Amino acid sequence: MAAGIIYDGFPSMEEIKEANGWPDEERFLKGPVAVVECVQQIPCNPCESACPFHAIHIGEPITNTPKVDKETCIGCGMCVAACPGLAIFLVDKSYSETEATVSFPFEYDPLPEPGAEVDALSRGGEYVCKGHVVKVMNPKKNDHTPVVTLAIPKEYADTVRTMRRLKLPEEHEGFRPVEPEGPLDDDVIVCRCEEITAGEIRKAIRKYHATTVTEVKRRVRAGMGLCQGRTCGKLVSRIIAEETGKKMSEIQGSTDRPPVRPVTFGELAEDGEDQEG
Repeated sequence: MAAGIIYDGFPSMEEIKEANGWPDEERFLKGPVAVVECVQQIPCNPCESACPFHAIHIGEPITNTPKVDKETCIGCGMCVAACPGLAIFLVDKSYSETEATVSFPFEYDPLPEPGAEVDALSRGGEYVCKGHVVKVMNPKKNDHTPVVTLAIPKEYADTVRTMRRLKLPEEHEGFRPVEPEGPLDDDVIVCRCEEITAGEIRKAIRKYHATTVTEVKRRVRAGMGLCQGRTCGKLVSRIIAEETGKKMSEIQGSTDRPPVRPVTFGELAEDGEDQEG
């Protein structure tokens, strides 16, 4: 039976090892090390520049999958919050004789408290074991991406990659719509692909009179990244509604045009030369 990110929505161990490599057990036992689980060839490299020790390599083209130099990596964790795809984890199998720690991005409220017992989950969101929270890192430089460190039985270190959200509704209740607490701060990044803030979107609306998602997109590039607005489109509509007084249902969305693979002008020029030759 076929398995992997295309079929399941999360990568298989075989895909991860082929695309990114995997530390051997000797390296795991030396201390924390970054484990990259980014298996798709997409134009993305914040992890490479985020590493102060240059332990993550992507190179050219930018669609290469990241590789970690296991000996250069000291397990500082700077790459975990920097990854837009939330696909980097810090694993420390030297934590104790019986336990390992896994550090992962966790962009859900409320955040757990250190010492709390939580449900540790797999890549697919399935329950694996109980774990306890060692620490929660959420400095300003993480840009609203807290990193939770969880201690778990050592045998599950290769499997656990997140934790169950806190204060979930009971099964019979289902999910309830969450009302926004108020306008987003101007410095909050709305479009992560293009790094466009809420303040820039408001400027497009107030100064350049954008009233649709497409008009905002044309003025400040929100929604022009790889996801083509699938991630930020709703937030852009919400800001337009707040600024114009319109209902969300009245705001016109944009057309999704995802690229199959980015092509440089150099590649096009080379193709042209080949054809002429």
